[in-house]
Amino acid sequence: MTRMLLVAWREFGSVVFTKGFLLGILLPPLIAAVAGGAIYMLRDAQRPSVAGRVVIVDQSGVTAEFALKRVPEALSSRRKQIKEAAAKEVEKATAAMNLPAEQAAQIKGMTGAQLDEQLPAADITVEALDPAAANIEALKETLKTSQIRAKGEGTGEVPLLAVAVIPHNATTPDAAGRFGAFDLFVVNRLDMEIQGTISRGVGDAIVDARIANDPRVKAAGFDAASLRSLLLRPVTEAVTVSSSGERKSIGPLQFLLPVGFMMLMMIAVMTTGQYLMTSVVEEKSSRVMEVLLSAVSPMQLMGGKILGHLLVGVLLVGLYGGVGVGALIAFALTNLVTPMTLVYLVCYFIIAAVSMAAMMAAIGSAVNELREAQTLMTPVMMLTMLPWMMWFFIQRAPNSTLATSLSFVPVMGPFVMVLRLGGSEPIPSWQHPVVIAIGAVTCATMLWAAAKIFRVGVLMYGKPPNFATLIKWVRMA
Repeated sequence: MTRMLLVAWREFGSVVFTKGFLLGILLPPLIAAVAGGAIYMLRDAQRPSVAGRVVIVDQSGVTAEFALKRVPEALSSRRKQIKEAAAKEVEKATAAMNLPAEQAAQIKGMTGAQLDEQLPAADITVEALDPAAANIEALKETLKTSQIRAKGEGTGEVPLLAVAVIPHNATTPDAAGRFGAFDLFVVNRLDMEIQGTISRGVGDAIVDARIANDPRVKAAGFDAASLRSLLLRPVTEAVTVSSSGERKSIGPLQFLLPVGFMMLMMIAVMTTGQYLMTSVVEEKSSRVMEVLLSAVSPMQLMGGKILGHLLVGVLLVGLYGGVGVGALIAFALTNLVTPMTLVYLVCYFIIAAVSMAAMMAAIGSAVNELREAQTLMTPVMMLTMLPWMMWFFIQRAPNSTLATSLSFVPVMGPFVMVLRLGGSEPIPSWQHPVVIAIGAVTCATMLWAAAKIFRVGVLMYGKPPNFATLIKWVRMA
């Protein structure tokens, strides 16, 4: 036991007490911060500006007058709508984080100024053409050769940006009560925000025309504005009521938190597993393994390596997980994570890490070079990545047949259970001990099989074995 602990300490120190490991821990958040700051500083502060004209071809005969009003209104009010929506989101975020009033006001001001710089500005005129004289194909040809021009730049003819064709049945329903849709043709590479605003303006104009020309609406004494106000759906913000009090709902964060936990666990498990396999392969190829085996038994050596790299994984999860939990505490979001959730996270991490370490130790002892391990690693990677590829379905329906079934699959189960922990439905209490028991049996079985393979493969050189050979080693050792 003492020798195995010495091997574990040696493996732990050879990984942790190195410049590469320290840089690997510190560089990712540092790079993210530097990259985010660089993008912010080097961003194009000049908002996109467009000058041009929009042509309305109204075949219905009653929509043009509304479009001439609605499209310019949409272009001018869209900026205001976006700023108001952004202000509401910022207010929700600052309230959820319990920020001081002065700091919250500063963030709101910065957001408004940023939107003023970045939202597109448009100098667009709207004109209506006589549908009898308008040539749609000729207008399309003009769009092909039209060049987008910035506001205040260039001279000559104002470029054509879009053509809206409103059909006859856009305001008159057919026998089934269905209305026709309008066609919108735009110049190449028109800003998507301006394009969407033009489309909304024309759509609103068609609705206004339908209301204004509907005899039932006229008989009731309604106009477009009053009817739209009457039919406007009220919008409210959900409030989460829990034992810790009431707060505005932060559903997206609660939805993504388990994904973050799974990513953290996967990174720690895969990192330590790769370290372990690399260590075994390098020591075997350099014949250092033979020297080590003269002092310790194969089982002690493998057990010490697994324990040492498991401690490295615990360190990674503790550091990054601690930062995450500290952030939740700082922003008063501790209701998103219960103490029992953290306990289960640790249990599932240990199961996943031990299983992965056993497989990596077996693979590393069976090959002579790292490139030879790729074939044997493919099934292991598939088992590990499958929960990641299906995280959305598991997260949305944590008690579905799919999620429940995958929870009891060895190797895959711990990752699935971490995703299910943050789902909208509580997991049946009996499933946690069952999954942990299956994980414990899986770890014991894999350690036993890995020890058999390690004992034979660690001193075996030459052609790398296939899976059939590995099974033969397990049976014969």
